[in-house]
Amino acid sequence: MDYISEAERLKLYYKGLNEAGSSKHIATAHPDLMSDKDEPDTDPALLENDDLYLQILLPLYYKLAYVYNNRFIHEDISLYNPAPQRVLTAKEIYDVFQVFAPYAVPEIIRTIGSSSATMTLLRQAFYAQDEDAFVRIIDTSDCDLLLTSCICEDVWPKIVYHTDPSDEDIANSLDVVASIFRNEEHLIRRSSKELSEAADSLSEDGDEESYLRKYERYNQDLFDYMCQFYRDNYDRFKPKERKQIEPIILQGGGYIDTEFCLPDDYFSFHNEAGDTKEYFGLHPEVIKAGVEPFVQLVDYLAEAGYIDESAATKQLFAYRFSGRMRPEKLETIEWHGKNGNSYELIYLVRNLTERANYRKMRNFFTGPKWVKDRDSSYARGADYHLKAYLHQLYPTLPDQL
Repeated sequence: MDYISEAERLKLYYKGLNEAGSSKHIATAHPDLMSDKDEPDTDPALLENDDLYLQILLPLYYKLAYVYNNRFIHEDISLYNPAPQRVLTAKEIYDVFQVFAPYAVPEIIRTIGSSSATMTLLRQAFYAQDEDAFVRIIDTSDCDLLLTSCICEDVWPKIVYHTDPSDEDIANSLDVVASIFRNEEHLIRRSSKELSEAADSLSEDGDEESYLRKYERYNQDLFDYMCQFYRDNYDRFKPKERKQIEPIILQGGGYIDTEFCLPDDYFSFHNEAGDTKEYFGLHPEVIKAGVEPFVQLVDYLAEAGYIDESAATKQLFAYRFSGRMRPEKLETIEWHGKNGNSYELIYLVRNLTERANYRKMRNFFTGPKWVKDRDSSYARGADYHLKAYLHQLYPTLPDQL
């Protein structure tokens, strides 16, 4: 594991992201949570709470934690100020290292101030899962643990979940999660205070119904906090990461009100559609012009009122034309043409795509009055401003009217 190619690293990274928060992962990490479902006398309110953790909170937490621990931290290592609250022990560092993907550990080990020979021994001990050897090497070597301790303090740990609603350990373990978000400078301090108070209130005396209400409040705060973290760091998440995280947020009733954007290498992405009936396919001149004018066009269509302004609709529109970054759920897009007509949409399909397919157009969009036949001939009736804007973006497109 001392050397790994970038391609292999990415392969392992996304394999780990697929597994993070999966039902298999959660069943292994939280067997007590799974066992409740097999008990016939389990309180229905507790079962409902368990389902929330199984389907939303734990999957979302572990996917965000995986990205944060195995990518964000590594990208930001040079930004860390080696001034931790305290220097961790070798045993504590070993325990924290367990949350990293194995291929990501060498880079963190290199933050330990020691000789290259010591680092090699530490890597070997870690990959052998020899805790005693790992601790002994650090304790008997001249190791500077300041930077490593600073990074370890920033790691998102495993959530400790207890199923007994009267157990004060719940409050203690959930407060660990609250402390993670309190340390995130990106997040809203007011919400941080509310989350901390919600966690603290769980250990107060009270009847079970009151306790469950407090628990519901904490769960909602935790969910809102994770959604806020995602939105605040939206631009840092890769398309494949977003595809795994956003469906969980939406399933939990969260929103993703983020700015629409596409990665610079969007047109080099592998086409993930299983069926070419799902998209048109862009004209080569559009692809040649790059992603920026394509994003500008989609934004223009939303601002002009042709499509909804939400990032999700824009993303779906981009997919329907390009076949890249397939959304989890495919729906029809409501199109608002001038005077309720379909002329502007016909114009875009005629000029933006390699092979204008008006049958697909009727499958992908809803809303306008469709023409009876000879769709292409109606493109000349499209709004002049749209035509001028498209020509401004793509002057090399042939046969623009």
